[in-house]
Amino acid sequence: MVGFKLAQTLCLKHNIVIIDKNKEALSRLAESIDVMPIHGNIEDPDTYQALMDRSYDIFIAVTDSDEANILSTLIADDAIDVHTKIIRLRNPYFAKSTIAQKLRIDEAVFPFIEAAGSIEQLLKFPKAHNVKNFIFTPHSLVSVAAQEAQIKNIANIEDTDLKVVGIERQKNFFIPTKEETIYENDLLYLFGQKDRIKEVCAQLNHKAPDQIKRVAIFGADLLGLEIAKAFLAHKIELKIIDKDPERCKKASETLQERATIINSRYIEHTIFEEENVKNADMVISTSNDDEDNIIRCLEAKEYGVQKAVAVNNDMEFYSLMHKLGIIAVRGPKMSAYYSILEKIASSAIIIERHYCGGRGTILMRKIFPSSPLIGKQIKPIQREDLLLFLIQEEKISDFTQPQMLKAGDVIAAFTKSNNEEQIKEWISNL
Repeated sequence: MVGFKLAQTLCLKHNIVIIDKNKEALSRLAESIDVMPIHGNIEDPDTYQALMDRSYDIFIAVTDSDEANILSTLIADDAIDVHTKIIRLRNPYFAKSTIAQKLRIDEAVFPFIEAAGSIEQLLKFPKAHNVKNFIFTPHSLVSVAAQEAQIKNIANIEDTDLKVVGIERQKNFFIPTKEETIYENDLLYLFGQKDRIKEVCAQLNHKAPDQIKRVAIFGADLLGLEIAKAFLAHKIELKIIDKDPERCKKASETLQERATIINSRYIEHTIFEEENVKNADMVISTSNDDEDNIIRCLEAKEYGVQKAVAVNNDMEFYSLMHKLGIIAVRGPKMSAYYSILEKIASSAIIIERHYCGGRGTILMRKIFPSSPLIGKQIKPIQREDLLLFLIQEEKISDFTQPQMLKAGDVIAAFTKSNNEEQIKEWISNL
């Protein structure tokens, strides 16, 4: 999935070669996107014979095997002319070691650590429903439920540090105008500077806790442990529940008994009562199975847990999680995808994210120092259900008039998903 998503994004402006030993997967890939497929084993030097006739800007190894990724990167370094090597690694040991540097790997991405860091953001926004960060800007997208009737007009809370980029009202999503009034139970999507968002969240939602103190994690696998390590740095009272006694033992050793480890052969509804999980401020389900994560979170919500968080591995389940009131956070694979795009930092890359259960789309393009757009006057696209911004030196301004672009600028578009293709075509062809 990571390789496919990367190829899908990069092939719009780059020449992409994909190597895989699965013929059927390569065939499906070649039918859907414009890439050159090569059938072969990346751990076999003979596979690289077809690549020796030209040089390459970037080699990316993103299989599920650390060993295969390391070996393929070493072979690529020796067999072909490649400028930059990027590798995906599961084992957190490599993040602390100098192995990547010793192997002349330019960039290493650790998806489980990245995913845990994304979930950790929920501690920083305890009143928020969800938090999204971006690779081209330090700004965040945070959703928060309004708890008071007719609190403010949108124009009264917007400034160069914060914009309201979407509202979900009675399950209907729309892109608001500045004249829109905020009503009780509206779910607002706030984009902007983190401290400013926290300030507005506190104004909108007085009922949610000011701090998350008790957290329960279902799953003591690699992702569960990385989340636990990130959370313990915040002095959280932590419980970890898992069926596997060996994983529980390893969790106890890794976390040095700083968390309560619960080995339960059957993860039943009653565990919320018996182990007092119902009193947690937040429950996180980290399974590879999205359906299992949904069930755990629905149980937590039945017991009154304010924040039920599900790791979302398959984007097909994202919309369902949202409709059920579950906080869906991206899993390790999607974390790897976004991290690698950040490492590539090509001026032709368009970042695409979805929000509000897929009904809203975010498109971003950064103007890097090498971009041919620097010094050019760009005319904005005009569409209904579209908010277009230009972010300059971290200040957000409405992009409604022609603008001269500078290095470091970010163009950000927030639109309903039915406009997505038109906006993507415009921002890609600038």
